[in-house]
Amino acid sequence: MIEIISYQEFKGNDKAIVDRGFEKLVGELKEKYGAETLSSEIDDSELYTRIDELKIKFETLIDYITFCIKYGADLDVLSPSKLKISGNEMGETISYIIDFFKRFSEEYGIAFNVYVKKDVELDLDALKKGMYDDDDIFCFEEEDGLLRVKAVFSGEGKSEEVVIKNILVSLNPDIIVNKVITKPTEIEKETFSGLIAVEMFCNPFDIVEVAYKFLPLAVSFENSDIELDISEIQDIGNDLGGAIFELTHAAATMKGKN
Repeated sequence: MIEIISYQEFKGNDKAIVDRGFEKLVGELKEKYGAETLSSEIDDSELYTRIDELKIKFETLIDYITFCIKYGADLDVLSPSKLKISGNEMGETISYIIDFFKRFSEEYGIAFNVYVKKDVELDLDALKKGMYDDDDIFCFEEEDGLLRVKAVFSGEGKSEEVVIKNILVSLNPDIIVNKVITKPTEIEKETFSGLIAVEMFCNPFDIVEVAYKFLPLAVSFENSDIELDISEIQDIGNDLGGAIFELTHAAATMKGKN
């Protein structure tokens, strides 16, 4: 079980509209999640503002993730200090994140721009064979506590090398890439279009970021059991809430210009 404090805030010029919308939201959270109000605050010094501090509990990680994406709230995680889940449960959670952001992108025609670093040299031959031996992999998993993840991306570009490079150099530099396998679906002269499978070692926060920014076709975990500490649970929740807020704001801005 995951227990959090969620900080919900509404503000606006019209007191009646703010009150009505805020009470509807809090009522929904109490009905769906059994939320408990810890404190309430009203500030009308500038814009009329309602703020509630709510305690909410979730039975599963995916319930927590669903809340973070839908309500996009600032939150603090109270417990557990460590959460143990299966690799399958983590995989289902990541699939949910990918599916949600993919549908959002398709509906509103907006997604994250991924920054591609330039002037980075990659040894593609070594990547195709595997960069690390069994001892290195043991250290990554057992000593560093990293997840062993396989993600499949779809890409196209001037060449296989360009497509692979564009994916790898845009990943968080903390991610350790071990191996790359490609499967072309269409080759015409110097162009490449196909699937790129990447085996990587990373922490849970990084793979969540990969999920919503890159929208991979599939993600699987080699780990049978995965442990998330309280700070990772909190960081993931706040990051997802921030991500959907950023996209929603961008979509609203685009709509306003049309």
